[in-house]
Amino acid sequence: MKKIITVAIAVVLTLPLQAVEKAGYYAGVKLGVEESNTGGSDSTKWAMTFGKHINNYIDAELYTRTKDKDEGGNDTRLEAAVIGKYKLTDDLSTYLRAGVGNKYTRNDDFGYWTVEPGVKYKLNNDWSVKAGVRFRDAFETDREQNDHTYKLGVGYKVASDTTLDVGYDWKRGDSDANSFGVGLKFEF
Repeated sequence: MKKIITVAIAVVLTLPLQAVEKAGYYAGVKLGVEESNTGGSDSTKWAMTFGKHINNYIDAELYTRTKDKDEGGNDTRLEAAVIGKYKLTDDLSTYLRAGVGNKYTRNDDFGYWTVEPGVKYKLNNDWSVKAGVRFRDAFETDREQNDHTYKLGVGYKVASDTTLDVGYDWKRGDSDANSFGVGLKFEF
């Protein structure tokens, strides 16, 4: 699995070099660390996103994330989402991300839904801040996967088509954890 992720990251990192004319697509990679507050295992998380700007108000994306737990084992999520966006001013915008996905573990897998409203504020042409709250739950309530995550982030445009993001997540619910991550997003 790690070899597949490494190859996928290499492909995503070279996409901006291959794109001559922007076609409204984006791709991103993220690396994060998560500290469990409930006696569970701390973990390292790898994620990739591939999306399309449908128009000024709607994006569609595929997201995958693998979590390697320090005490062994891992789980993977595969998710499809639609993101609605609306500009309130030139610098302030809102978003609503709604998705469905599957969580895969060694012994089991199950479906879930997720909804995340949030806001983004452009400090200037290069810097922005973002805040949101994600609500996620399994379709089968006996899965004990109901959680909400408060998200804060800062973005910096490294180039016109490349953004470096740093974020902090505070997850509460059936699991309780704090995580920190960095990511790169490429427009092409």
